[in-house]
Amino acid sequence: METADKIATDYDVIVIGGGPAGISASWELRDRTILVLEKTHRLGGRLYSISRGDYWLNLGGHLFPAAGSHMRNILHSIGLDIIRIPGNKFAIHWAGKVYAPKAVSALPFTLPMTLRERITLAKVGMRTMKAVKGWQEAMQPVYGENNQRRRARVARYLGHLSFRDFLGRLPNRLDALFQSASRRAAAEMEDQHAGVGVSLFGAVWAGKGDSMALNLNGGSGRLGEVMMDLLGDRVQYQATVRSVRKTGTGVTVSYEVGGVERTVTAAQVIVAVPAYQAAEIVQDVPEDVRAVLKSVQYGPFPTMGIITDEAGPMPYDDIYAITTPDLSFDMFFNHANPLRTGGPRKPGGSLMVYSGGTPARELLKRTDEEIRDIYLADVLKMYPQLKGHIKETIVQRWIPGNTYRPANFNFEPMLVYCERADVDIHFAGDYFAEIGNMEIATGSAHEAAKRARARLMERDKTGMRRDSKPRQVA
Repeated sequence: METADKIATDYDVIVIGGGPAGISASWELRDRTILVLEKTHRLGGRLYSISRGDYWLNLGGHLFPAAGSHMRNILHSIGLDIIRIPGNKFAIHWAGKVYAPKAVSALPFTLPMTLRERITLAKVGMRTMKAVKGWQEAMQPVYGENNQRRRARVARYLGHLSFRDFLGRLPNRLDALFQSASRRAAAEMEDQHAGVGVSLFGAVWAGKGDSMALNLNGGSGRLGEVMMDLLGDRVQYQATVRSVRKTGTGVTVSYEVGGVERTVTAAQVIVAVPAYQAAEIVQDVPEDVRAVLKSVQYGPFPTMGIITDEAGPMPYDDIYAITTPDLSFDMFFNHANPLRTGGPRKPGGSLMVYSGGTPARELLKRTDEEIRDIYLADVLKMYPQLKGHIKETIVQRWIPGNTYRPANFNFEPMLVYCERADVDIHFAGDYFAEIGNMEIATGSAHEAAKRARARLMERDKTGMRRDSKPRQVA
């Protein structure tokens, strides 16, 4: 039997997954000998954009958190800048027209409705705004509470009932409006718990102190692009991980690249892939934790980025987001809006549309060309001024997509596991909260990296050092 001082591993840490969580863990541990295994050809996960001159095609996540967040700290450390979104974020396409009131409280008085619809919207709106205030209060730190426990506490807010139960039955047009808005979680109101739906409205209704009214200058994909340069050959792309298992005092990871099986070892492993994938590849995990990973819900969704070439102003220039309950997509985004901050308006622009929930699942059964044609028909219905000015479109399929929690979801076994001081396989991802987003992903990975570092320091103190050179991954 080998003695402790003879134990050798190829790496200090292996990070599985190159999305926001994997990037965060890798960046936190960049002073260590690390290997990042990424299944695709790039880093960034659902933060994906493609540069097009003065604009960019955003195809995935695009709202960035406020200063002091884990994500913003990473962006600052690698020299990337955020830009504020000045445009309206709660515009609505209603009865064939776009309405963009200056305050969300004005919607019941702005939209053409029946008296019953107006009264119901006012009542439901006030109930939702009250719940948003409660959610914002729940978001506040509690002395002595770590970030994981704080997130878990926030995730339990209104977690005992569905968003549908919270809203109740609504008149048909209002029901379609709230359903469309709630599909930003990639799920129907019946499938997500009430705290998920409330948090979606909270991110938009935060007023002047809006903490999510920010984009990344150059497009959200810039994070992955810069990290690809900075991490260099510490990343193995096109790597499909087959298994992660504890072996003695280390962890063995088996993966495949180009049909060739490879095996490497590390003192610590951080698994930053979707929960159900983590449940499949990690061999040594308590069964209650595996059950949590298997039960995490995901909603697949398509998006389409659009580059336009109009020469002058457009009616949506001062709007960022439009909820579209009566169209084939649920949201319309104007990603050129943050660039319209003064001076002459540059020609062209960048738009994005998105579908979630049941309509998204139906659309994903179609070809990219069919999705493009369906989306474009409704874009031109909204804004016929765009006819003849669609320069480029790209349809992007996100499978598994966004994560969200149903009512009465129990995440406690994972929290207990993460608080243990004797594990060498750590988990991170956007599923650590009631609804997935980049800050949850990066925050959970930051904490996983801290736990891995503590285990490495413990190993170093006891003489169990890595004493072999890391293998080449290319």
